[in-house]
Amino acid sequence: MKKNIILLLLMFIVSLYSSAIEDIKVGTTTRTIIAYAPEGLPKQPALVIVCHGANQDAAYIQSLSQWETVADTAKFVVVYANGVNKFWDISGTSDLKFMETIIDSMYSRHHINRNRVYLTGFSMGGMFTYHAANKMADKIAAFAPVSGYPMGGPNATSSRPVPILHTHGTADDVCTYGPVQSHIDAWVKFNGCDATPEVIKPYPKSKPNSPASLKRYRNGKNGVEVALLTLADKGHWWSMDAAQAITSEEVWNFCKRYSLGGEEPEVKSIVPEDKSFDLLPERDNRFTVTFSDSIDCSRVSATLTSDKGGAEIPLTVEDNETGQEVYKPTVTFAIPQGTTLADGEYTLTIANAINQDEGTMPRKKFTYAYGIEEVGATPSIDIVYMPDWYAERPLIGEGIPTGWRRINTAADGTKEVTKGGTADCVGVRMKYFQPEGDFDAGIYLSARDNASCNLHYGVYTDHLLPLKTGKYRISFNSIYWSEGALNANATYNFNLLTSTNTVVFSAPSLTSTGTLKENSEQPIIGSKAYEFSVTITKDTNYLLNFEMNEGWNSVIIGNIAVTTQPTLADRYKGTFYRTMLAAQKALRGYEDTTEGAALKSVIDKYADFSSTSPTAYTAANDELSQALDAFNAADKDPALGITPTQDTSATSSPTDIYSLSGVKMTSTMKGLNIIRTSNGEVKKVLVK
Repeated sequence: MKKNIILLLLMFIVSLYSSAIEDIKVGTTTRTIIAYAPEGLPKQPALVIVCHGANQDAAYIQSLSQWETVADTAKFVVVYANGVNKFWDISGTSDLKFMETIIDSMYSRHHINRNRVYLTGFSMGGMFTYHAANKMADKIAAFAPVSGYPMGGPNATSSRPVPILHTHGTADDVCTYGPVQSHIDAWVKFNGCDATPEVIKPYPKSKPNSPASLKRYRNGKNGVEVALLTLADKGHWWSMDAAQAITSEEVWNFCKRYSLGGEEPEVKSIVPEDKSFDLLPERDNRFTVTFSDSIDCSRVSATLTSDKGGAEIPLTVEDNETGQEVYKPTVTFAIPQGTTLADGEYTLTIANAINQDEGTMPRKKFTYAYGIEEVGATPSIDIVYMPDWYAERPLIGEGIPTGWRRINTAADGTKEVTKGGTADCVGVRMKYFQPEGDFDAGIYLSARDNASCNLHYGVYTDHLLPLKTGKYRISFNSIYWSEGALNANATYNFNLLTSTNTVVFSAPSLTSTGTLKENSEQPIIGSKAYEFSVTITKDTNYLLNFEMNEGWNSVIIGNIAVTTQPTLADRYKGTFYRTMLAAQKALRGYEDTTEGAALKSVIDKYADFSSTSPTAYTAANDELSQALDAFNAADKDPALGITPTQDTSATSSPTDIYSLSGVKMTSTMKGLNIIRTSNGEVKKVLVK
């Protein structure tokens, strides 16, 4: 009796919403669909295509998903598609052509916006949705699989970064919940999204008792996002449970943010300019952004976030207080009155900048510093970790550097762990090179006969990597060890982890340049330099991690350094200040000479210079540096009998820079912040 009641209820729902099944020609084949278009469609409405599960049909998924209730409000077209014999082609092209035909048909009928076509599917329809994400991302703007994923394992090979919302119940006994995360991880990596998600629980926030949760992996390439909506205790079902997230609504709210667009709007200018510093909240409380095209003021948004953590501060769009659809090329965002901003750096994020053709600008970020900061004669940079591996050579030879841990993982999952400080190892180990190169000691990284090899620093209690809240610079160089690795364009991964192995920063698939041809009796010239900016939001211990899993392909990694980042004020105002000190010192004794006149005029010009603009300080520093260089190059009048005082520590560009091991650094070693001068004195500098 209970089953009969449910069946009658479903039939009643279908009778409310179902449109007639209609034929549609796909080449020489006839397929069927159910199409729904609400009254009052706008110009160029969006299209949502819905795919049923195996042994189901369009009418069935229509009754489950109830897309008409969403379409009636949001005004878009819905098409429920029928698979051949109630199944989908999840590896071939037949159903891909079917999707293209549906798009063409709805364009002819309703003039849908081809840039705003979205695909969702349940169970086997979800598997097909993933297949389509790889094969027709040029036709579909966003993808939303529900309770389905490729059974052969993760496979992210799309022609572009694509937004994906995956919805799944934890009690699903058909497509079980367990493998879902591996598919999400694959697309997060492919799209270049943040490795650490924003977790919202309960979800949505408007339902505090909801058991659902949402993971958002944001800031992907081209502004895409990967999201996982987890429905606690839900089975293999398209959930429309009003007590938690309603699947159809969530799919629409996610997908509608994306468009293939045509010409994407860009930021032409922003005031205050990016990286401005010494800002005051009561004075610098508005950001005026000029775009390359008029954008919809009712949809564009901006937030301000402290790099020390805390909640996002939503900014007000001053140009559109009514919230109506208004298109303008220039938009002003204001910090809400009464907002307290502590001194420090903030990130301004602009999102949902959409033009009249639905071209959507990828999420843009800008950095600002509030509070007046004093600068000094030396840069405010601290060295957190910078090993001198060459100095370890007598102790460990070709072994594992002190403080590091090597983990070789075989194909069967067994692991071999070697602790740092172990002398003369086989496989991953230290290599040493001639001086005068990019670096004189590096780690040979190769999986060899293993499935993978991982190197960690920060594991052992006597060699921890404690980082406090703030911004850091992580830099290193790499070069191919063998021509085989060069020809294979071999890659390796770098990660920054917490001590509990949570990824906080990831740089996957890194390549190298040059090759040593398996010869260490040479200087390293032409290696590839990497420098990453990382924001730490929690005071704790962290791990550096390098990973290789490409067999005998191998690279050499050296010049590893972790330093604090200079503040914006120190980077621009401080650099100018230190150049001014050097110029003033160089001028002493030559103030009234012909040689000193040009330099003195520039010094006088900028004697009282002050600005919040990095561009202005850069221009001033360039002019002062050029005058100083010309002065130093000029022949001084020997009749004066005066030798100008030189102080290279006061300049921001020392001519001779040496590593801690005494090797002269090259231009490829940017980002290292400590030097040993030619007389052996160790100093901190900012190497640009």
